[in-house]
Amino acid sequence: MEAACLASPDWSDLPADVLRSILELLECPDNLRVAAVCTAWHRVSSEAVCRISQTPCLLYCTEAAGPSGVGLYNLLEQRAYTITLPDPPITGRFVVGSSHGWLITADEKSDLVLLNPITGEQMRLPPVTTMEHIKPVMSGDGVLEQYEMSYYHGMFETPEQPTSTYHLDEYRETVYSKAVLSSDPSAGDCTVMLIHQPYWQLSFAKVGGETWNWIATDTDYTDCIRHDGWFYAVNIEGTVDSFYLNGSSIIHKRIAYQMLVPLKMVVYIVQAPWGDKLLVSRIINHDTECTFEIVVYKVDPDGKKLIKMTGIGDHVLFIGHNASLCLPLSDHPQLMSNCVYFTDNVLDSLFQAKTKKRDMGIYHFERNTVTNIVSPELWMTWLPPVWLTPNTSKRRYAFKYLLL
Repeated sequence: MEAACLASPDWSDLPADVLRSILELLECPDNLRVAAVCTAWHRVSSEAVCRISQTPCLLYCTEAAGPSGVGLYNLLEQRAYTITLPDPPITGRFVVGSSHGWLITADEKSDLVLLNPITGEQMRLPPVTTMEHIKPVMSGDGVLEQYEMSYYHGMFETPEQPTSTYHLDEYRETVYSKAVLSSDPSAGDCTVMLIHQPYWQLSFAKVGGETWNWIATDTDYTDCIRHDGWFYAVNIEGTVDSFYLNGSSIIHKRIAYQMLVPLKMVVYIVQAPWGDKLLVSRIINHDTECTFEIVVYKVDPDGKKLIKMTGIGDHVLFIGHNASLCLPLSDHPQLMSNCVYFTDNVLDSLFQAKTKKRDMGIYHFERNTVTNIVSPELWMTWLPPVWLTPNTSKRRYAFKYLLL
């Protein structure tokens, strides 16, 4: 009797509904550790839907991870992990966005593929050849060899210009700017919004759809988010356009008008938890090509002015090649308040200068200074590191999650 009382409990017998309710409250690393305990817990973990706001992690490439792996730096634990990814190797792709826990990647033909690094799931988007400005260039044998891009936009008629041709793997280096998702694609009914050349215009596609759809409006867009069923896109001058894509035709509304003076900067749009739309101006030093100041503006509801803010209080911003985020410190107390965590996404050098030191750090509004995310730096310069908000939904892939 005494020996039976001292025996270790059989945790596999824990009721599934109890375990699921626990898993729904865990951050990604703990969720994955629970899944590794036993087969029963792994099964329950694969069905659990996280109910808390996950803290973004920094995803990057390292020599130790090899061509098919990435590093993942967890800000809460201040620990680095390695994740093994499915083929094709991640080092042979370009990352053009990070949204809802998925990377939007470009393969060797410059076609876009969604990848969830945590689960290993992948989803192909419609091919490049269905984009408005692109025509396929075929060989005599009918094999796709190049893409031909025409130069025009929807604002007004532009003079006829020579077309540009790109090799299949070259197109992705100069044409893609940034992509964001409307929702978690593993849940279905997901739309991808893409900022692209020529003239940094907008196109969208449905996950599972067959074609890209061009939005013939403004140009020079730099960032896009989705909120309450609408996409909001900002251009370099601070013009903000909103788009509703779920009806029989596109609904377009302009909510802010050219309120920034273009400098060497990147402009982001962020939905604040308290309800405001924020424009974030990241100003780059011409000589060092590094961020030296970040300014946040609140978009006035009438759309006629920007209100400069002195900081963001008990909140934190994440900007870069990810879907821009503003998170309350109450949900993420281990992060630094009134700060901006940023990664490199200056398009002039993001993809072309593969050996360039990356412009990354933590900007502190109160001191107007930049500090390191982690020291020493863990990442190689290629691929450019990106923020990823982990998404453990529909875990189907045999991943490796190891402490470096």
